[in-house]
Amino acid sequence: MCELGEKLREARERRGLSLGEAARQLALKAEVLEALEECRFERLPEPALARGYLRRYALLLGLDPGPLLALYPSAPSLPPPAPPRPRRALWPWLLALALLGGLFYAGFLLWPRPPEKVVELPPPPPPEAPSRYTLRVQSDPPGARVYLDGFYLGQTPLETPPLEGGERVLRLERPGYAPLERRILLDRNLSLSLALTPEKPPPQEAAEEAPANKLVLKVEGRSWLRVTRGGERLYEGIPEVGSELVFDLPVEVRSGNPGAVRVILGGKDLGPMGEPGIPVTRRYP
Repeated sequence: MCELGEKLREARERRGLSLGEAARQLALKAEVLEALEECRFERLPEPALARGYLRRYALLLGLDPGPLLALYPSAPSLPPPAPPRPRRALWPWLLALALLGGLFYAGFLLWPRPPEKVVELPPPPPPEAPSRYTLRVQSDPPGARVYLDGFYLGQTPLETPPLEGGERVLRLERPGYAPLERRILLDRNLSLSLALTPEKPPPQEAAEEAPANKLVLKVEGRSWLRVTRGGERLYEGIPEVGSELVFDLPVEVRSGNPGAVRVILGGKDLGPMGEPGIPVTRRYP
């Protein structure tokens, strides 16, 4: 896989999106996104249209399209042409056609023609740069993790660099508090102050009754998950936020957004599986 495809695939996994979901959001066929991630440029339409698809896909994944467009080849490689079939000797006909063509060309050169009128067209206007705005986020209490369209930005209080405007999805997460998610319209410099709601503590008896040979995955945010045991796939997909997945040990777990998956092993809370937005694979014996 090329560098371009690797960047797209990793960003999609961090977002917790499958190819089908991303294709539905962009109103494209999943085969187009698959060809971009696998660098099969010969399966894409003409470069101008394909580069437009790449730009839209990068914006959906929260990536800067400029460096990715620089990685896209100006002319996709095509399969070599088939060797020519052997032909019969046609040199007499070719010679006659060449002589006839020479006569027509000489007549064309000698025939008087009116002077050509050159019309210079004005250069096309440069494309307008997308509008960008800053976003300030404060929370009560502070220290909440901030995600924009599934991309981790930092902790509150937070002020972002200029971001491309449009409708975005803002999400705040903090241990001990219910996740807060809302849609915002970033059409100006925006400042938000949000209050988080404390979560009810789980009953003490539940942790004590958890079997010692069980692994519980609490899904606190959107994340793609795959659970296997000895090469056998037990689960793969994007579970609903707030759901719990229980598996017998041993298992191997891979998460596209480990910060959204809390691990409880044998009744003991081990905290989040890893850092938000950084895919990781862990084995639980």
